Amino acid sequence: MKAEELFMYYKKIVGKNVYLSPIDIDHEVDQMTIWMNEDKDIAYYNGFYGSLLGKEKVRALLEKWNEGPFMFSIINKENNAFMGHVSMFNMGHHELYTTMGIYIGQEYRGKGYGKEAIQLVIDYLFKSQRYEAIQLQVFGYNEKAYEVYKKIGFKECGRYHKALYHESKYHDMILMELLKEDYYD
Repeated sequence: MKAEELFMYYKKIVGKNVYLSPIDIDHEVDQMTIWMNEDKDIAYYNGFYGSLLGKEKVRALLEKWNEGPFMFSIINKENNAFMGHVSMFNMGHHELYTTMGIYIGQEYRGKGYGKEAIQLVIDYLFKSQRYEAIQLQVFGYNEKAYEVYKKIGFKECGRYHKALYHESKYHDMILMELLKEDYYD
């Protein structure tokens, strides 16, 4: 890795194995274009499979997402490698709730990096930003993510039945939430 590449990310929120940084669109757009087109899990589980996403469209998406208040790159603490994104959107400022989204590259899955990134964001939102609840939606066929969210403490709070057509079947959109009072209980 070149010396100048070591400084393209900033250690905004630091954990044991990962840190969260403001995103670097120029550095990430090529990898994100590959993931959104070739990585079945990211494409299917995040709703990109039905879209044709060239590099300029991906850049436009990243720029739009980056306009929100909390869009973080997940960075490997050991080697500064870009591993994915975790973001907050639909932030209610009076209601003090937000919706979370995450995706992580295939080579980093199943190693606890995504779980750690989620927990870093939870602590940041609940301790530093005064949020009281975090919500998310998970596709019914994404059982791995559903189980990780449950282990962290998210609870199912509703479903949109047959909300999604995927691989010749209809699937539910599962709504989950995490309340601050339950997380620290």
